[in-house]
Amino acid sequence: MREVLLLGHISFAAIWIGSHIGMLAIGSRALREGPERTVQFILDSDWLGNRLQAVSAILALLFGIALVVVVGFSFGDLWILLGLLGFVILLVLGIGYLTPQSRKILEAAEQHGADAPDVQAKIKTVRRVAIAQAAVMLLIVLDMVAKPVL
Repeated sequence: MREVLLLGHISFAAIWIGSHIGMLAIGSRALREGPERTVQFILDSDWLGNRLQAVSAILALLFGIALVVVVGFSFGDLWILLGLLGFVILLVLGIGYLTPQSRKILEAAEQHGADAPDVQAKIKTVRRVAIAQAAVMLLIVLDMVAKPVL
C-alpha cells in the first residue's frame, strides 16, 4: 500500500509542478510573440490550470495525507508541516491572486486592447508571482527529499 500511495503522491506532484514550469516556458514564448498571443496564453493557462493543475495538486495532497496516515508519519514532523505550509501558500497565491488577476487581465484586454500598458503591467506582475510559485514548488520537493527535522 505504501508504494501505491507514494507513486500517486510523486506522480501527481510531478504532473502539477511539471505543467506549471512548462506553462512558464510557454508563457515566455507567448510574451515574445506579442500581446495578443500573451492574452491567448492566459486563456489557455486558465483552462489548463482548472483541468490539470488543480486536480493534480489536490490528488498530490490527498495521496500525501494518505501516505502519512498509512505509513505512520506524524503531521507534527517538520518536513510534513513545511510541505503543508507550502501547499497552503500555493493555494492562496493561485486561488487568491492568480485566478482573479488573470480574469482582470482578460477583462482589461477586452476593454482596452491586449497591448494597453495596464494590461501588460498586470501580465508582468502575474508572471512574477507564477515564478515565485514555481520556486515554492521546488522548495517543497527539496523539503520532501531532505525531510528536515528540528
